[in-house]
Amino acid sequence: MRTALWLGCVIAVFGFGNQRGTAATGKGAVGILVAPDAPPIERFAAKELGEYVRKIYGIEPDQPADPKAYRGALYLVGSPKTSPHVANALEPNGWPTVSDQGIVLKRVRSDGKTALIVGGGSPVATLWAVYELAERWGVTYLLHGDVLPSEPDPQSVVGLTVPAEDIVMEPALRIRWWRTVNDFACGPESWGMADYRVVLPQLAKMKFNRIFLSLWPWQPFLDPQVKDIRRKQAYLWFNYHYPITDDMPGRRAFGDIEEFWNPDLPRGASYDEFVKAGIRHCHEIIDLAQGLGMRCGVTADLVTYPPEFAPLLKDPKQVHQLASMTVGPGPKTPIEDPDITTLAGAFLKATVDTYPQCDWVLLGMPEFRAWSDHYERAWKALDAKYGIEKIRPLAQVIEQAKCRTGYPGGAERALQEVKGDIVALYFYDRLVNELGVLKDTKRPDAKIIYNCVAEELFPVLPKLVRPGSELLNFVDYTASRIVARKDVLKQLPGQEVPASLIFTLHDDNVGVLPQLVTGSFAKLLDVMIPAGWSGFSTRYWQIGDHDLAVAYIAKAAWRPSIEPQALYRSQIGAVCGEQAVEPMLEAMKELEDVTIALEGPGLGLTFPVPGMIMKFWHKGSMPGYLVEARSKYQNALGLVRKADRARRATIGQSGSRARSAAGDEYLGYWMGRFVFGAGYIDTIEATCRAATVEAEAQDAKKAGKADEQKAKLIQAAKLADKAEQTARQMIDAYAHVVRDQSDRGAIAILAEYVWRPLRDKAKQLHAEAGK
Repeated sequence: MRTALWLGCVIAVFGFGNQRGTAATGKGAVGILVAPDAPPIERFAAKELGEYVRKIYGIEPDQPADPKAYRGALYLVGSPKTSPHVANALEPNGWPTVSDQGIVLKRVRSDGKTALIVGGGSPVATLWAVYELAERWGVTYLLHGDVLPSEPDPQSVVGLTVPAEDIVMEPALRIRWWRTVNDFACGPESWGMADYRVVLPQLAKMKFNRIFLSLWPWQPFLDPQVKDIRRKQAYLWFNYHYPITDDMPGRRAFGDIEEFWNPDLPRGASYDEFVKAGIRHCHEIIDLAQGLGMRCGVTADLVTYPPEFAPLLKDPKQVHQLASMTVGPGPKTPIEDPDITTLAGAFLKATVDTYPQCDWVLLGMPEFRAWSDHYERAWKALDAKYGIEKIRPLAQVIEQAKCRTGYPGGAERALQEVKGDIVALYFYDRLVNELGVLKDTKRPDAKIIYNCVAEELFPVLPKLVRPGSELLNFVDYTASRIVARKDVLKQLPGQEVPASLIFTLHDDNVGVLPQLVTGSFAKLLDVMIPAGWSGFSTRYWQIGDHDLAVAYIAKAAWRPSIEPQALYRSQIGAVCGEQAVEPMLEAMKELEDVTIALEGPGLGLTFPVPGMIMKFWHKGSMPGYLVEARSKYQNALGLVRKADRARRATIGQSGSRARSAAGDEYLGYWMGRFVFGAGYIDTIEATCRAATVEAEAQDAKKAGKADEQKAKLIQAAKLADKAEQTARQMIDAYAHVVRDQSDRGAIAILAEYVWRPLRDKAKQLHAEAGK
C-alpha cells in the first residue's frame, strides 16, 4: 500500500543520513545533558534531539556522567528552572526574557568548553527548540514524516556551527489549533491512532500547540443520560456506508476489509460497545497530543441533540443538517425553559466529565440556525447585564446582516445566523455564568470558547465572555471567500479577548478535488496580525495536498514576514532537489488559481454525499468554469512531470540518493492527484454527454420516433459506459498515491457516489436499448 511505501521512503532517507554521518564522525562526539528530574516533556525533548543527531549525522550521542571530563560537543536541554546544567552555565542575567512559548538556542561556556543551550520558557517550548534546531540542521517536516538533509555537515553538530548565532524566538500568533475527529469518511473521523501517531508528532515539530475534538451529537464519543433517557444508536459519517468490493476501482487501497470504517472502532457492535470504544479512542488522541506538549479542547453541542432526547424538548424540530440526524428547540421553546436548560446542562456536564483532561470547552453555533424567534428578548437581557447596545445597537447588527449578500445562502441566512446566535449567546450565558453548570463537574475551571458566532456580533463578544474565555471565528467556508471580505477581520477587538480564525485547508463543499490555499492564508495573516488576532485553527478533511500550506502557516505564526514562495522553494528543494523547484512553483500556482476559481461556483461540486455525480446527469453541456479548471489541472500535471524529469536527471550525482525516495513519493502523489482532478472533470463531461443523449431519446419517444429512440438509447448506453470507465480510471489513479485514511475514505466515497451510480445507469440504459 502507498502509506507503507511512504513510511519506507522516510526510513530510507534516514538510513542514507546515517551512512554519511558515520563516515565522518563517531561516538564520543556529542553529549546531551538533561536533568534526571526534568519534566517529562523535556526528557522527551532530549530524546528527540538524540534521535536527530543519530539519524542526520550517524552519531550515537552520549549522556555524559561527568560533563567536566567530556571532550565532545555539549547540548544542554532545558531552562534555568528545570536544569542545573543550564543554570550553572549561564552568566548572571544570561537567560533571555521569554514567555512560556519563547524558544532559546544559546551558546554558553560550560566547564571550560562551549555548549549550546536548547531550551525555552516552558518544557514544551524546549521541545520546540529541539525541533527548531533540527530544522536549522536541514530537516524538513512534512505531515506524514521527515525528510533529512541530503548532505549534512558534521561540523553543524560536532562543531556547534549551526545555528551561527544565538536564537530567541517568540510567536506572533500564540494559538495554533489543529482540529481532530470532525466528520465524513474522507476526514479525520475515519482516522485510527495509526494515522494520528504519524500526523500529530509532525504537527508538534511544526509547533502547533493545541488540538480540539470536534464531536457531533450522533457520533459514538459521548454517552449522556438525562431523566432516564439514554441514546440507543450512534453512527459514523452521518450513517452513510461504503462497501469495499472486489470489482470497485481503487480496491488496492483497502486490504481485506468489507466496508470502509475507522479501524479503531468496532463495526456492527452494540451501542454500548461502540460508545465505549469511541470514548477510549478520543482519550487516546488526547493522551497522544498532551504527550507532545499540546493542550486540548472539546466541543459541546448544547442546542442540538440525538433524537432520543426529543421528548424533553417543548416544540422539538428536526435540525436542518445533512441526513437530519438531530433535533433541537423549535421557535415556541422559551429560552429559560427548564427542560432544555436541564438537557443542555446535562450534556455540558457529560462532555466535561467524559474528557476532563481538556482545558477548553467549545460552545458552537449550529451551521443552520433555527432557534431564533426570541432574539430581541435575549438581546435586551444581555444588554441589561453587559451594556452591549452601547457598543453596537441591535438595529445596526440586523442591518449589517442584511448586507451580507455574498455569503452562501445570502442575506436571509446571514440574518438568521445573527438572530440565532443572539439567542444561543444568552442561553450559554445563563448556563455557564448564572446557573454555574460547570461547578459540579470534574473541571470547574474549564475555559469556554465561543465558536463560530456571526461576524456582525464581533464587537460585542468581548463583553459576553467571562475571564479566560476565547473566541473561535468562522467568517466563510473558504479562505479566498474571507479574503474577499477581509476588512471584517478588523472589526474584532482582538486585544480584549483571545480570538482565532478558522483556516480552511480543504473545504468539504469543493470536496475531494486537489486544493491549495497558501496564498489566501498569507493575505489573511497580513490583516489578522496587525488587528491583534491570537491565532488560527485548521479546518480540513483530506490533508495530502497540504504539506506546503501547513508548513507555511506554522512558520508564519512565528515569522510573519515569510513569503509563501520562499517556503515553497525551501520545501520542494529539500524534498525533490533544486531542479524540481521552478516547474513545481508553476504547478502550485496553477493549483492555487483553480482552488480560488472553484471556491465560488464550485461550492458543492464534489460534496461527498449521494448524488455527487448524478446531479450532472442532465441535458446540456458541462459548465464552462469546469473546462478551465480541468485545463489548469492538466497544466499542473504537465509541470509536475517536468519537475520529475528534471529531478531524475540529477539522480546519481552527489547528494541525490537520499532525496530520491522522498522525491519519488512527493512528486508521485501530485501526479496522481492531478490525474484524478482532471479525470473527475472528464467524468462530469462524459456524464453530461450521456445524459444529453438519453434526453434526446426521451424526446424521440414523445415524438413517436421509435427507431431514433432506440438508436439514441444505444448511444447513451455507450456514453454511460465511457463515463463509468473514466470514473474507474481517475479513482484508480488516486488509489495509487494513497497516503492516509482520509485518502482511502475519499476513494470509498468516490466508488459509492460516482462509479457505482454510473455503472448502474449504464446497465439501465443497455437494458432499455435491448428491449
